[in-house]
Amino acid sequence: MKIQFSKSLLLPFTLGIAATSCQLSATEFDARSYAMGGVGVTTADYVTASFHNPAMAAKHDVRDDFGLLAPVIGLQVDDPDDLYHDASNLYDVVSNANLPDDAAAVEAALAKIVGDKAYAEAGFGFVVSVPTRYYSTNVFLKGYADSFIFSDVIADDINNGVIDSKMSVYAISVVEFGMTFARKFDTRYGGMHIGISPKYNIISTYNYSQTINTFDPGKYKDGATSDKKGFNLDLGMEVGLQHGLSVGAVVKNLIPQEVDLKPMSGSSASYNLNPIVTTGLSWSSDYATLAVDVDVNAKKRYKNINSLSGVQDDFDDTQMLRIGGEIGLQSAMQLRAGYVKDLQGNKKQVFTAGIGFSPFNVFHLDVGASYGGSNKFGLVAQTMVWF
Repeated sequence: MKIQFSKSLLLPFTLGIAATSCQLSATEFDARSYAMGGVGVTTADYVTASFHNPAMAAKHDVRDDFGLLAPVIGLQVDDPDDLYHDASNLYDVVSNANLPDDAAAVEAALAKIVGDKAYAEAGFGFVVSVPTRYYSTNVFLKGYADSFIFSDVIADDINNGVIDSKMSVYAISVVEFGMTFARKFDTRYGGMHIGISPKYNIISTYNYSQTINTFDPGKYKDGATSDKKGFNLDLGMEVGLQHGLSVGAVVKNLIPQEVDLKPMSGSSASYNLNPIVTTGLSWSSDYATLAVDVDVNAKKRYKNINSLSGVQDDFDDTQMLRIGGEIGLQSAMQLRAGYVKDLQGNKKQVFTAGIGFSPFNVFHLDVGASYGGSNKFGLVAQTMVWF
């Protein structure tokens, strides 16, 4: 049996799909937030407000006139089941096997990869911000690509020397172009900020599913693709209380959207953009910030999966608890750290850290990183100017 698959291409292939599954693909986090565990409901600045909470676009100094984020770029990998290692071992066995004589060895290798999944995400964003004393406006371009590769293995697979089990790669990318409008209202308890982000999105899907012995990253262009366009909204509010406390909430993707992945080799799925409500609480001073954000409901993501092994719809549901902090001088340097936990239990806990450089609080260079074990890591970087 001749195998076409090159095991050295598996990881680059999956990352490549995450980065190029449509013309523009990205995740919607900025480096400062990423380093602080992903918090942002009450801690985003007026430039990055479109990523986290549109209301924060109105929370700025009266001297601020302009802000530009160009760009934020990020990449995240999560291989909780050690899929890449197990797949390499499997393809070593299969490529050297002589079926049906070596069926037992192949079955043993297949058994080790049953249920394995891995994820990759990539991201970018651009924002132009124009704050005023009456209202604030951001123009933004952002998006995300969310891909995963999984083994679709069935028991007692080999029949007359034929392997029916598959490897599958699904990917979804959402590119959003929109505007954020926000305004501050004074109340007896403090300043209240309200914001809305209407946006036009392009949703692209990708499905590459092939049997184990024909799965070939070099033929990724043979994957099934589709596109869908639509409109959506983000709504947010934030209230500044006494003693540096702030509370807030945001609803992202207020209009539910669902897109079907085009079937390939009997494998198909759909991707769900359901409304996500996130609440936040923070305390800040001139030199430090502490914040907690929590998702009120779960993000559903992939569902209606049609596969040989019966992958369940809730395998990638996430509901995040984020805790983060920052210390430093706004006009010089900041040190950041954070913690992320999935309340649904589908993702491992993650620790984050990062650093920011902001000479004279005009030019900003921010870097954030995450670590959740040897197979779960991420990196985000961005530059920004405001004055």
